Amino acid sequence: MSSDPHGQTVLDYVEPTEAELKARGKRNVAIAFGLAGFMALVFMLMLVQSGFWGK
Repeated sequence: MSSDPHGQTVLDYVEPTEAELKARGKRNVAIAFGLAGFMALVFMLMLVQSGFWGK
């Protein structure tokens, strides 16, 4: 461990393993698809409520 200029302790950087990087990538893709799906759902509901779609 080392200290920063303000006297606080700074933990050493730990390099993530290859498995952790792959898991992070899969998690990011899952979050992206979930967010895109939610946005599509909100957009479709907006179209239905506005009367533009679903007449």
